[in-house]
Amino acid sequence: MKRNIAINKFVWLLTAIVTIGLSTSQAQTITHVDFDLPSLEYDVIYLADFIDVTSNKLAKNIPNFSGTIRPDVPGQIMLDVTALVQLKGHSSPEELVFAETEPFNIGAVRTITASDLAAGSVSDIKIKGDPYRENQGLRDRIKDYAKQFPTAPVGQYILQLEAYSVTPTGGKGTILGRIQKVVTVRNASPDEVQVNLIDPQAGAVVSTTLPTFNWTSPNPVVTLYVYEKLPIYQSLEEAVNGIPFLKQEVNGPQSFTYPANASRRLEQNKSYVWFVEASVTTNRQTIQRRSEIRLFRIRLDNRAGQDVSDMMGSFGSSAAGTFSTLQSIGWTLTGTITLDGKPVTLDDLKALVAKLMAQNIQVTVRVE
Repeated sequence: MKRNIAINKFVWLLTAIVTIGLSTSQAQTITHVDFDLPSLEYDVIYLADFIDVTSNKLAKNIPNFSGTIRPDVPGQIMLDVTALVQLKGHSSPEELVFAETEPFNIGAVRTITASDLAAGSVSDIKIKGDPYRENQGLRDRIKDYAKQFPTAPVGQYILQLEAYSVTPTGGKGTILGRIQKVVTVRNASPDEVQVNLIDPQAGAVVSTTLPTFNWTSPNPVVTLYVYEKLPIYQSLEEAVNGIPFLKQEVNGPQSFTYPANASRRLEQNKSYVWFVEASVTTNRQTIQRRSEIRLFRIRLDNRAGQDVSDMMGSFGSSAAGTFSTLQSIGWTLTGTITLDGKPVTLDDLKALVAKLMAQNIQVTVRVE
């Protein structure tokens, strides 16, 4: 008898604990939800990694796509999932896909993946009225594009998640939280990213040790490289295999002035090469797109070089071309000018050349 009384008291105590636990759980109501989703910052997106081509739905396994939902207290919520697209040339976003989930339980934190949002998912998050509501016209446009190209068309792709409370009848209640992620696809392909150099021009003589570099790039983030062109290097490509004088990331402005406090400074009467490299981020890898390589020289007082250049130009295109070629490979004007083994000044040489030209005497220039 005593044993039965003890068992009954234990059952009563257990029932009370469960009842209190249920009452406490029911009393807790979610009032706020925080989202954390990956940044998804890509210049180029490969469609096959995001869209299941067999069903034209969101892929169940998207690389690097995983986020979290954090309610202020455990409970039940519903989600609205909206995907919008604003293709290049269109003034406003268009809804591509909308889906509403059934109510589901959430604890202190819930990890959410593409599989949870994909149609036909085995997750506990179920899509209400599966399949999704779709913009058929927009979907067909993207589908036709995907038949020709492996990457997404240029534009903005917007993913929006909204969490709602659940009413006693299982319907949608008040909004608890919202997040929107925008992916800006700048390029239809990494190959279309072209970086073009503006200044200094190829073979330019720069009259400052702090030159300003200018370029054009469709992508805002680039890296500027400057190398010294030593006489032992036979080509510009060989020069950029060494240690750079300057390696500078630039984000936004397509111009950069060599810093006065740089650890390695440019010097008078030396030759340098430079190029700019843009980073193209895709959902698979980051690809580097490099500009051409250009040479320039530092010459603070370039009167003699300019005089020789003008003099060569007076001899005709052949001589001017030869002098330009010498400059482009890093040749600089140094030493003493001699005529028949005797030193002459630059003014004497210019006077002699002017006399020859006035007498229509043909002059041949060669490099030895």
